[in-house]
Amino acid sequence: MSQTCKLSNVLEEYIRKNQRLKWNTLYLTKGTWAKLIKAKGDMVIGDFTSNIAEDFQASLFDEGLKPGAVKSYIKMTMCVTSWAQRRGCLDHNPFEGFKFPRVPQKEIRVFTEAELTAMIEAAPNDFCDMWQARIIAAASAGLRRSEALNLKVSNVDLDRGEIRIQANKGSNEVWPYCPKDYESRRVPLTEQLSQLFVRILSELPPGQPYWLLTEKRYWHLQQLRKKGKMSPRMMVNPDDTCSRRFKKILRNAQISDGSYHDLRSTAITRWLLAGLAPQEVQKLAGHSDIETTMTYYAACRPDIVDRARQAWSIGATGLEPATS
Repeated sequence: MSQTCKLSNVLEEYIRKNQRLKWNTLYLTKGTWAKLIKAKGDMVIGDFTSNIAEDFQASLFDEGLKPGAVKSYIKMTMCVTSWAQRRGCLDHNPFEGFKFPRVPQKEIRVFTEAELTAMIEAAPNDFCDMWQARIIAAASAGLRRSEALNLKVSNVDLDRGEIRIQANKGSNEVWPYCPKDYESRRVPLTEQLSQLFVRILSELPPGQPYWLLTEKRYWHLQQLRKKGKMSPRMMVNPDDTCSRRFKKILRNAQISDGSYHDLRSTAITRWLLAGLAPQEVQKLAGHSDIETTMTYYAACRPDIVDRARQAWSIGATGLEPATS
């Protein structure tokens, strides 16, 4: 490759050289590059300057995208341009020193004890109360949706009370899967979830390796896999009805807002409130950096304003009124 390669050719070579990209990263990268080419044309990579980068960001805002989405597109573009620079296609990265748009901090949603109880009661009474297990797995062990749906029987140690989150290469029975940030970790298995797992295990049919997928769904995906029709997206999210069904559970529980991922946020917040150090919570949550964990640390102290007010004491500061 050289500086005379067009943007479309650079993307093709980037994908060919980085075949371990996750499906969502690949999907976003292709979408980002398509927007870039649409906005600036399929130019040669050597003409990609800092001015072009600024114009591209402006075009994203012109589409009506929010700052968070614009920032994501720019980051995905940077991944490719950084790679192109290392390959000698660019003298310098056009995004070097680039100022990202400021993104408003989204408030972290934490479910109350009453809300969690209402969800569990509203969960459908399907196979061995599997939906109850899905809810408790995220709310007590901090599992992401993909981690819960890809949880294998071999990943759970009922005797030690542990759940192992780890990648698997795939086999005839299971499809390949890798957790976010490629992190392997151990998380607690609560007594309530353990009891649900024991019930599920007693009813799992032979050859069914996943805790939280129904037999019907598992064998449907296996048939798609044999035909070469199971996409990488399906492997990450083997139940595409999960979010929709969880929203229905919230409605039945008369909870106005929230998502399945907020169950994980609830677990992380509870760990911090229980006194675990941020570094310990970072390990349990599988965060790649401590900064992500610290956003939950701030969110789990709703009394921060009251405590700050109490910290002000005239007598304690030496500013008490003078007396004659």
